[in-house]
Amino acid sequence: MELAWYALLGLFLAGYLVLAGYDYGVGLLLARGVPLAADGHVTGVGHAVTPFTALAGLAMAALMAAHGATFLTLRLPAGAAGPLTRTARRLVAAALAAVALAAVAGLLSDRVRAATQRPLPAVLPPLVLVAALLAARAALGRRRPGVAFAATSAALALPVAGVDAALWPYALVSTVAPAASLSVADAAASGPTLTLLGWLVLPLLPALLGFQAMCWWVFRGRADGRTPVYR
Repeated sequence: MELAWYALLGLFLAGYLVLAGYDYGVGLLLARGVPLAADGHVTGVGHAVTPFTALAGLAMAALMAAHGATFLTLRLPAGAAGPLTRTARRLVAAALAAVALAAVAGLLSDRVRAATQRPLPAVLPPLVLVAALLAARAALGRRRPGVAFAATSAALALPVAGVDAALWPYALVSTVAPAASLSVADAAASGPTLTLLGWLVLPLLPALLGFQAMCWWVFRGRADGRTPVYR
């Protein structure tokens, strides 16, 4: 019975993470602009249901699946990581295909091209993303999971960097009223708020980084009978 509950929990978590990845990808619809009216409100929901947003969602879900499988090859015992390495390489290949489809959909979308403010910087992150996935697949083939994990980590961050590079200096580009587009400066918090946050970051950031480093150190290496667990 306990094993069945663990299996059910695993399926639930897997389903949740797939949906989270898809939702993360759909958020890249910002790259094609939104119907932002002059009053600051977005009208309608049709802009969220397009081939580009659907393919972007699938691409991000595939990237997260490949990243998770690569992480397991790094942490599981060597005997279990061997078969999983082949699965991780297949998932990386699937992520490459999904990213290519999303990129083609973006290139063919009139709204994506119209919303792009800086074409050259917008093209570079996807190219680096493809290079990172190819590097991850090659590293998995050479049994170098640490390098593969670093590559898939970079691949997950690059879509956001690509959207930011494409839209800069805007945070939101309006497809119905260009003058209503929201710039990064307008979207940022006020000066006093940023000053307060800056003073809070000074003591908190080192503490957070230190705790993260401690967690990585405690749980370093492959999982075995000596691995600490939370109870």
